[in-house]
Amino acid sequence: MDIAEQLVVHRSGAVLSIDAREAIRNGFHPRHEILQMVDQAPFGTLCEIHTPHRPGPLISAIKGLGLNVVTTEVEPGHWRLRVMKM
Repeated sequence: MDIAEQLVVHRSGAVLSIDAREAIRNGFHPRHEILQMVDQAPFGTLCEIHTPHRPGPLISAIKGLGLNVVTTEVEPGHWRLRVMKM
């Protein structure tokens, strides 16, 4: 099974939700796939990324795209990153 099959992706209006928690728990590192989805999202899209821990390298990579990231620990084992494509 490849990384893309491990991600749970939902699009609803102007919101793109990417749940990578299970993929990461299974040993995958979907940073490139997530970055590609965020980069390809249309302007005006709110991208929400869910991970099981605070993903420092992913946050740095998103910032490297020139985007701001808001990071929240929803509960133990569940972090949410929010990125508004502007």
